Amino acid sequence: MAKQIFVTGHKNPDTDSICSSIAFAKLQQLKGVDAVAVRAGDINKETAYALDYFHVEAQPLVKDFYVKVGEAVRKDVEALPYSASLKDAAKWFADHDSDVAPVAENGNFAGVLYKSSLAGEFVKTVLGEELSTVKSLVQDAATIFSTSDNGHDVPAEGRYVVVDDGKYVGMVCADCVAAVEKRKVMLVDHNEKKQIIDGIDEAEIISVVDHHRIGGTLATEGPIFILFQPVGCTATIVTSLYEQANIAIPKEIAGLLLSAVISDTVLFRSPTCTQQDRETAEKLAAIAGVDLQAYGMDMLKAGANVSDLTPDQIAQNDMKEFSDGSVTFTISQVQVMDTTDLLEQKQVLLNALEKMRSAKNYAASFLMITSIIDESTNLIFAGNMDAVVGKAFAKDVLDKEVYLPGVMSRKKQIVPQILAALK
Repeated sequence: MAKQIFVTGHKNPDTDSICSSIAFAKLQQLKGVDAVAVRAGDINKETAYALDYFHVEAQPLVKDFYVKVGEAVRKDVEALPYSASLKDAAKWFADHDSDVAPVAENGNFAGVLYKSSLAGEFVKTVLGEELSTVKSLVQDAATIFSTSDNGHDVPAEGRYVVVDDGKYVGMVCADCVAAVEKRKVMLVDHNEKKQIIDGIDEAEIISVVDHHRIGGTLATEGPIFILFQPVGCTATIVTSLYEQANIAIPKEIAGLLLSAVISDTVLFRSPTCTQQDRETAEKLAAIAGVDLQAYGMDMLKAGANVSDLTPDQIAQNDMKEFSDGSVTFTISQVQVMDTTDLLEQKQVLLNALEKMRSAKNYAASFLMITSIIDESTNLIFAGNMDAVVGKAFAKDVLDKEVYLPGVMSRKKQIVPQILAALK
């Protein structure tokens, strides 16, 4: 049976990433495709508000796409019981291409029997000595895998026992792992490899729907469906795909798509917002049965409350990695109604950014403290990037900070400027 197709947004998911993946997966299902939405991280407050408002459960969390030993294990390889005779053991080795045989008693893993052990028993036969029993020849296994282990850790040569909670499961080998069907994945709201769930090289990307820059690090084995549009939100693109397919958008899905547009465009305040985003939001609000402005402001307020977040959580909020090929940096963002409280704890936030930066050896870690009301951003950062930041925004850097009036968009007003200044 073929695996379900996973539809996922980026790591550290925002509202667009969560809602667009749910909506795009639903579109596939309505087309008869066996697809399911998954997420690459925890749900933030703003997204939780939208999911709760429209009574939609968050999709399951997937931490990686690595092939697991549990997918490759040969459960049909029976273990030898303690009571097995040496003839039984010899027959087991004759039937299996392995130098080691699993031994279990009542399902409980007991150890392994090495093929080489039988050679000594043959000598005893010639000498007329009493033969050993399988139980007496059992040894501890040098290597044991569990079903949750990554398949790529299985050595290229040999067969290995798989044990879970003391119970024998089966045996695994590198060829078994290689034979596992790759998970097919649809990406929404991202395309740069650093933002994709880990292990994507062991899966198969079959489509990308996005509104960001093309990062240049994505490679596929064959041609795939790709749709990039310069709009303010991936949800705007997903809405158009429903329309192109002539499929009615369910009320709760319309609500999620609307929430994503409101979030990414900051209720149409962001410079990334297009007329298509506005028109899409109006149509979605009608389907969802909500007042666009009232609902939008309530949702933004729910996400803007960061009073209960730790400095580390704030520093990592909505964090994305970027690279020019040689320099890798991160940009996080918090959107609030009033920046006063956050700026008062600037040094604490800088310390949190430095801890994150040094732990992963990033060149720099940035935090956008964005005011929804003032439509401006205080950009603070850790790392030796003062000259780059000064060049990028034509401003003097004061104590690891620049004030950027009119700046609200990471993808349009921060990332391109920093990448250009790095050249």
